[in-house]
Amino acid sequence: MELTAQQLQRVEHYLNVKEITYIDIRTEVFDHIVSDIETKMEDKKLDFKTVFYNVTDKWNIHLKQESSWIFGVAYSLPKIALEKAKRSFKKYYFISVLSFIIPLFILTIIDLHFTESIKNELNLFLQTITVLTFIVFGLLFILKFKEKTKTTYSFILKTQSWNFIFGFIILFDLDYMNKNGDFQASQLALLVAFVFSTYSYFHFYKKHKEAIKKYKIL
Repeated sequence: MELTAQQLQRVEHYLNVKEITYIDIRTEVFDHIVSDIETKMEDKKLDFKTVFYNVTDKWNIHLKQESSWIFGVAYSLPKIALEKAKRSFKKYYFISVLSFIIPLFILTIIDLHFTESIKNELNLFLQTITVLTFIVFGLLFILKFKEKTKTTYSFILKTQSWNFIFGFIILFDLDYMNKNGDFQASQLALLVAFVFSTYSYFHFYKKHKEAIKKYKIL
């Protein structure tokens, strides 16, 4: 039994109330709810209103607002969307942490010395990497900010936009070598983490655009 246009609008309104605004989640949830309602109306010969409340009661637990320490407690979204975002981002979260800790640990325990000429060349190379990475992150941030369509990937991008602060911190001190010709461990570790966070940001921006293309076609 197919639902009427008015009944479909009722389902749409329910999703609006639950703030299911992420198109990659909304399409799937909408289809599941509609299919569930149609099946129950057909099999149990019940009216729409009865079945609607029965089905949405079941979905309420999946659509309640929740937050996660991976993204920060300040960010919340419906549970079903949060779970998808966590599955997508968890690996990148742990790699981003390690991208700072591992270089910091290695540079702290290994004593590296360089001649003045090599020191200057390395410093210039790292400064160039810093500026280019900062520009790339900035352009991605602007592109994401201009895109109004929401996906679970745009939620991830929103929670990770604060990494841009890394770039500002690094730009205040672009000297990666100290007077003895040694690496400044914390400064270089911060750069490695910033480079990875920029790659991660690009990855999820690409996934965001792919999701928009896919679900707007449906």
